Amino acid sequence: MSRELTNLLPLEKKRAFRREYFVRLSVVGALLLSAVLLFGAVMLIPSYLSFSQEHALQEKRVTQLEATLQNAQERAIGERLTRLSEDTEHLNRLGQVPSGSSAVRAVLRVARPGIALTGITFSPGAEEEHTMTLSGTAQTREALRAYNLALSELPFVSSSELPISTYAKETDLDFMITLTGTFIP
Repeated sequence: MSRELTNLLPLEKKRAFRREYFVRLSVVGALLLSAVLLFGAVMLIPSYLSFSQEHALQEKRVTQLEATLQNAQERAIGERLTRLSEDTEHLNRLGQVPSGSSAVRAVLRVARPGIALTGITFSPGAEEEHTMTLSGTAQTREALRAYNLALSELPFVSSSELPISTYAKETDLDFMITLTGTFIP
């Protein structure tokens, strides 16, 4: 027997069946592809929602960090301005304070027979009250008293303090005189 079966359909009907078969096959393929795409899209929805929430959270964090950074920068700028204004005030005060070297020079111009100075300190104070401390050795009480009077008569010295205990010895007196005043010669 022959392997070829007899087909009683005319050639046009065979072509129509074949065309109809391929149309059905393409429709099923298109529906299958649509179903796969729809399933893939539905499966992406949770990922999309998670990403959008994470994105919103990160944007919120960035906004907070920018605000924190801006506040920190403003604080740092404010602190720097405060320090600069304090430095400016200090420099302005220094411009009104007499220089230590001119005050020391003026005090050293005073005659001091029998007096040996061993130390001089100058401390600028508030406004017009500055302090200078002179320390040294005097040969006699009279020389120390004369030197103290000469210092107190200087126009820029408002007071000259010498402790009374300094006069305890008669010769080789160790002394410390504290002068206060403007010290602007």
